[in-house]
Amino acid sequence: MPDELIRLPLFPLNVVMFPNTSIPLQIFEERYQQMLKDCLEGDSRFGVTLIKEGAEVGDPATPHLVGTVADIVHVNRVSGDRFFISIFGSERFEIVEISQQLPYLAADVRLLEDEVEIDVPPTEMAQIRKAATEHVRLRYGLNGGWVRESQLPDDPLNLSYFIGGMLQASLPEKQALLEEPSTSRRLEAELDLLRREGDELRKQVTLQLRSRFSRQ
Repeated sequence: MPDELIRLPLFPLNVVMFPNTSIPLQIFEERYQQMLKDCLEGDSRFGVTLIKEGAEVGDPATPHLVGTVADIVHVNRVSGDRFFISIFGSERFEIVEISQQLPYLAADVRLLEDEVEIDVPPTEMAQIRKAATEHVRLRYGLNGGWVRESQLPDDPLNLSYFIGGMLQASLPEKQALLEEPSTSRRLEAELDLLRREGDELRKQVTLQLRSRFSRQ
């Protein structure tokens, strides 16, 4: 039920997490150690939100209202009370009401439903997939690697989340993509960003190659 509220611990970060993507996190603050313990004793999930005001460390930050539910998939405890965890994004949510009764933020949130019918013309999908593939190849090239084919999701929704996660756009731009309710409009905006970043990545690869050959 789309209007049903659920309670989620919140982890405000300087990152935008998209569904179907994974990120590593380091847990060292006492409040987030407690959050991790509570999550592992519960359903092993919390909400990741981009920080709107404040910082990751210190006083509680003010989060953006739209974030992503994160499932804990791996926990590794290192020296002391420091943890490295891996999380995987599942669903988008919107914060309805924030609670500060615990050492960490928690909120009543409404899960956001994704579109069932997505109308993206085949020609536009081909352009998006081509730009995304080129983006992956250029990123590999900058790191001294090479890839023939990039494994892109087939369906438009998951493709839009995959692209959102790999873009190097500004945090406000990525947050706007996460908040966009229309998959087709999200993909349209991502195509513009892929083309912009592609131009910059090509310049960086060219400069790197020139520098490499000039030293030979």
